[in-house]
Amino acid sequence: MRGYDALIIGGGPALRNCVKTVRLMDKNATIACIRKDKTMINHCAMPYIFDRSTTLEKVIIKDSIITRWGADIFIDEAINIDPKEKIVTTLNEKFRYKKLFLMTGANPLKFSLEGINLKNIFTLRHTEDVSELEKTLNMPGTKNLVIVGGGYIGVEFAYISRKRGDLNVSLIELLPHVMQAFFDDEFSIKAEEKLKSKGVTVYTNTRVIGFKGNGKVEKVVTENGEIPADVVILGIGVSPNIALAVKAGIKASKKGIEVDKYMKTSLEDIYAAGDVINNWSAVTGDEIPGRLGSNAVVEAKVAAINAFGGKREFKGVVNPVGTKIFDLSFGSVGLTERYLMEKGIEYMVGKAKTTSIYSMLPESKEVEAKMIFDRKSFRLLGAQITGDTRIAGLVDLIALSLLKKLSIEDILNLQYTTQPELSPQPRGNIWVSCAENVWQEMKNKI
Repeated sequence: MRGYDALIIGGGPALRNCVKTVRLMDKNATIACIRKDKTMINHCAMPYIFDRSTTLEKVIIKDSIITRWGADIFIDEAINIDPKEKIVTTLNEKFRYKKLFLMTGANPLKFSLEGINLKNIFTLRHTEDVSELEKTLNMPGTKNLVIVGGGYIGVEFAYISRKRGDLNVSLIELLPHVMQAFFDDEFSIKAEEKLKSKGVTVYTNTRVIGFKGNGKVEKVVTENGEIPADVVILGIGVSPNIALAVKAGIKASKKGIEVDKYMKTSLEDIYAAGDVINNWSAVTGDEIPGRLGSNAVVEAKVAAINAFGGKREFKGVVNPVGTKIFDLSFGSVGLTERYLMEKGIEYMVGKAKTTSIYSMLPESKEVEAKMIFDRKSFRLLGAQITGDTRIAGLVDLIALSLLKKLSIEDILNLQYTTQPELSPQPRGNIWVSCAENVWQEMKNKI
């Protein structure tokens, strides 16, 4: 039986950062990871294979990113954990551990609909899925692509696939608008308008009830009619892969493994991070989805630090996200108005428009944003932005502001860079302008 100081089960960004952090905490620790997939893949970069911006080979993550830290890799499947004896059993052997990390991720949802097993209906999680889809899209007879699910990943697939120029792309969303998990209606509608203007057919308020075809898919059947389809991509969400944890007696629910602020599970010396855990909001403390690669990285580092003698708390998620639709970018962080209304939390909204750089320069583009503040405490609750492609830094700034529990006054006192080719004019910082909009409303009511 093999024995390790740190044994990690999984294969995503949480795994990779856990290995690195364990090594930084303990230069002599023995480390191993067990994963089912032969190769690791960068999920965020997958869509860009299909417009030929990159290749599958470049999206595959090399094992050296793990082995360079002195970790062993076992391509195997963990089937049982004995927490009392601290033994993990796989299909092929057994491993003894001192600290165990569950980073088993999530599995794509695939509903039991009529025709769901027809050929050319894809869920994308593994290298093999991507390889097969790439071959199918490049076949001469492939003309009609239907994407089921209008989250930001589905929207990105629609935009990138349409950019190829050789596909008729349709996007189906059950909810009234796309990307509703992260954006309020005015931003979602802008995204839909951009997609439609570039030839993507968008169906909202539309439920898929099945698929038709002779061996392979030919039509997507909805409550409102049928849509031609040579290829279907299912992007309807994921469910945490908790089966191994539940079997071991670790506390979990359908939302994921329960962890504390140190990423400890309910059993001693077992930690969890990434898509498999049940996350919570850093703003309200409520349970909230947080299945982002960037969250997984932070969670994994916290888990490894605490397992090997350090002490670091995970504050919860604020879910900074960004997406690009042709020449228009969207960013969101924190809570939306829709969420706050559902929770009965009173809030104020500040809105502003500015430019990406100095307005007199020809490359300048409009930027529009809003910030949401608690009406009682004036604390920042969330923000959304759209416009020029250079928004990631602006979103990250608000992510930090949320984690630090900043208020309207803090945002009003923000000091920032101004330079003609890098920013709007000094008066035009988008976040300060949003805060000033709220402050003016407050002042007028005094």
